[in-house]
Amino acid sequence: MEQERMIQLLRSVDRVRRAWKNASPGTQINKSQFFTLMALRNKGGEGFDHICPHPDPFQPMTLSALAKAMHQSMPAVSQRITKLEEMGCVERRPDEHDRRTVWIGLTEQGNALLSESCHIMFRRWQRVMERLEQQDAQSMDRMIDSFNRLADAVQAEFGQE
Repeated sequence: MEQERMIQLLRSVDRVRRAWKNASPGTQINKSQFFTLMALRNKGGEGFDHICPHPDPFQPMTLSALAKAMHQSMPAVSQRITKLEEMGCVERRPDEHDRRTVWIGLTEQGNALLSESCHIMFRRWQRVMERLEQQDAQSMDRMIDSFNRLADAVQAEFGQE
């Protein structure tokens, strides 16, 4: 019986992963780019609370600080920043006092794209939340708690990036 429950859990997690793959923030950027722009806008913070609008979306940060804040490798974030720079969404600027330090910041175009993508994602997720809450408002809190406990258990067993 326990093995059957484990298989059900793995299938459910895989269904969520496949569905999440389609949860695009729009047509111009993918989810990784969206969350990178959001981390830049929030100065590495995880919250959405200040995303629309943020009082100073153009204050830059270093690549290493961004990668650390996102819990991702420097090469992965660097590659994404290069693509976003090619798209005109971010810019790299050398530090005036230390040429080894490069600051990365949103451009006005990147800020506008992030705001548009943010509104699209919020509308889509609001509809997802409404569907779930129609079933049972308390189940949402239990689901969030369950996902967090699952993530904690998987990280404890397999490690974290």
